[in-house]
Amino acid sequence: MQLSKAEKRLLRAAAKHDIRAEKSARLRERPTGDEVRLGDEPPQKSPRLGADPGSIFDLKVTWSVDKADCKDCWSWGTDRQWSLEDWTGLIEPKLFEFSALTWKEIDAFTSGTGHKMHHNMEVHQLAEEAQYRLVEIEQFADTMFRFRLGSKPRLWGFRVLGHFEVVWYDPEHAIYPVDH
Repeated sequence: MQLSKAEKRLLRAAAKHDIRAEKSARLRERPTGDEVRLGDEPPQKSPRLGADPGSIFDLKVTWSVDKADCKDCWSWGTDRQWSLEDWTGLIEPKLFEFSALTWKEIDAFTSGTGHKMHHNMEVHQLAEEAQYRLVEIEQFADTMFRFRLGSKPRLWGFRVLGHFEVVWYDPEHAIYPVDH
């Protein structure tokens, strides 16, 4: 029996739906920080010590690279481990520059077109490989923070109160690809 064009189109749409559902299930395999597994106690929330929740922007920027994901390389060929030249010539000087500022001052930086230079990004907007990598390294969050280090280079991580935990250096702007 020969299928009509409409029936073939419906079959293709159903196959695409199945692929999207499978991908979505893989992304949800591991629990997020908010989910509770059976037998686990719910996480206890503790108040922020030494900081008024409304004054986060008044905190000075602090940073660390202790939790940086530097193993292996991206499928686009970029090593996750930054070079010594990138570290000493760009990354570390920028981090020291940022650490002299408050988060309010960081938030005020804009490009020539008025866009914020340093800001939060929703994880679902990142390249699919970056989303999967976060699951692999067990970093579950809805948002990441990114610093713009130049025209293309970005520094990705998590902001915890006034502290920035570096995760990735992205010299090619490939973790959140845009047309240049």
